[in-house]
Amino acid sequence: MKAENDNYRSPRFRCMIIPKKAYFCSQNFRKMAKKEDENLIDVGKVYSQSEEFVEKNKKPLTIAVAVLVLLIAGYFGYTTYLDGQNKEASDSIWKAEYYFEIDSLDKAINGDGQYFGFEYLSENYGHTKTGKLANYYLGLIYKEKGDYDLALEYLMDANVEDDIIGAVALGNMGDIYIDLGDYMEALKYFNKAISHSDNSFTAPIYLNKAALTYTALENYGKATDYYQQIVDDYPNSTEAREVKKNLAMVKQLAG
Repeated sequence: MKAENDNYRSPRFRCMIIPKKAYFCSQNFRKMAKKEDENLIDVGKVYSQSEEFVEKNKKPLTIAVAVLVLLIAGYFGYTTYLDGQNKEASDSIWKAEYYFEIDSLDKAINGDGQYFGFEYLSENYGHTKTGKLANYYLGLIYKEKGDYDLALEYLMDANVEDDIIGAVALGNMGDIYIDLGDYMEALKYFNKAISHSDNSFTAPIYLNKAALTYTALENYGKATDYYQQIVDDYPNSTEAREVKKNLAMVKQLAG
């Protein structure tokens, strides 16, 4: 019933049943029709402009689509290429790792005539994960040999994503700067190693090294903070058991 009453109240219904208002309704209908025509014209104009734009820009648009397709194909092609390269390198690195483990460092670097060493893998597969791992090993080896510049260069190129190995690479850069006497730079890399991975193996090690460095710099407040973090956050670590005396000492020195 309500729907019927609503229909009775509609302008169109009133115009149909009230003759005196027929003129005014006719005028209103004309205005409404004109507005609808204008809307139709606007839509048609927009559609026409769109067609004109596409027609004028057909060649650039075709080129853009073609370039996009090539980029996508190139990305997947390069990814497949990288996968193949990484497999080749990973199949070869095991012998160099073996020589590294038994401290035959020259063979680890250069290979043994039958198997490639880390240097070859770094030069030829440096863009792969295995190549970056070879850079990591080379950094450790040259650090051991005392060639710090070369060690830092390889460790920077390692860019290892692994939680443990990545932290150790950064921590070793901190160790090198300690040996070079640049304690502030060493602290930068110890802190990067700590931030790289919040794990109970590497984090306490580099917190401890940072605390020792701050102690050497006589910044006992900072040293206290780092030692305390080891005790609070990694209570089951080896470092937590060993740093308690140092923590008590720096607290006393900090006043």
